[in-house]
Amino acid sequence: MVEYPNLKELYNEIMRCYRCGLCRVSCPVFKYSGTESWNARGRLILLRALSDNNLHVSDSLIDRIYSCSLCRECEVLCPPGVNVSGIIKVAREELVKNGLAPPEEQREMQKNILQAGNILGKSIQPLNTLLGPTIDSLPDSSPNLVYSGCVLLYSYTQIAQATLGNIKNAKYDYTVLKEGEKCCGGFLKMIGYREAFDSYSRIQLELFTKREINQLITVCPMCYSTFKHDYPQKLEVKHTVLLYNELLDEGKIVFNRPLNAKVAFHDSCHLGRYSGIFEEPRKLIENVPGIKLVELSKSKKSSNCCGGTIRVPYAQIRSKMSEWIIEDASQVGAEYLVTACPSCFHNLYSSSIMMDCNVKIITLEELVGYATSQLPKIPLYK
Repeated sequence: MVEYPNLKELYNEIMRCYRCGLCRVSCPVFKYSGTESWNARGRLILLRALSDNNLHVSDSLIDRIYSCSLCRECEVLCPPGVNVSGIIKVAREELVKNGLAPPEEQREMQKNILQAGNILGKSIQPLNTLLGPTIDSLPDSSPNLVYSGCVLLYSYTQIAQATLGNIKNAKYDYTVLKEGEKCCGGFLKMIGYREAFDSYSRIQLELFTKREINQLITVCPMCYSTFKHDYPQKLEVKHTVLLYNELLDEGKIVFNRPLNAKVAFHDSCHLGRYSGIFEEPRKLIENVPGIKLVELSKSKKSSNCCGGTIRVPYAQIRSKMSEWIIEDASQVGAEYLVTACPSCFHNLYSSSIMMDCNVKIITLEELVGYATSQLPKIPLYK
């Protein structure tokens, strides 16, 4: 019988769940499935049985453990404050150690990160190849390094270009990894490859140390959370939302072009519940002339997860989770739905093109670029 010593250590944490069922209200995966074993309470009951050796590992159990998006919305409502996401992560680590998980599609993503250096399995390319010759004009060294992340560099280069343009226009001293970026590695830890993540992150830290970088500026909230909280040596990390607020307060960026529209902001899990950044993006949006900010019915700490972390292999669940966010934006009258997360943008945009609604999905990077007249217009993806 397979033993799970770390789960034994967390047994008391599992037992703190007194099965009130409030997590059923907040769990988007449960909303999709309607089945008890697909929410926090059900998953903890299964893990208790597994820890007690009263349950065998099966494909069905793996689905329950890996369909959790780790969004932490259940933890907001949980009366005793059970660390559900922490328990799920340890469970995944134990399943991986015993060769029982993750699902095959996620094993491929792990290989992509370790072998190719990014989650998509793309060959790492110099940034001037991906983002254009303006990269060559940046200094070779700077205390500030802008880190675009996998999604932007390999799927939405125009958003990465807008980001760099915003920072350059503010005359902010920065550079990039001209030779090419590697993934932050956060997904490795999320799906249970803790040892691989620890090794990977140490190699990344060596690279940053050699470059004498004082501060990482990230566009991706998962990169932000991973670098700031999960790396063995804590880095000075700043999300672009925080940088833009500083530059706005200093008068180094000025919003001089109006957008006469109702705009809603979607709080991503890693920028919001993981990092506590809620008001700063709203401040930026409200400073754009003409904008009326409207709140989604579920926002800030109660924001719905887009499902991006379970996009593979649970694409149907992800799509429905994103659709609910877009429907919410439509119901509150938003013409634009803004996100500060590239992965959320991908999931929301991918879902929006299949829906019959008038909500346009854009990134905060592009809104800043438009409002400062760097971009001639807001790119419309729908």
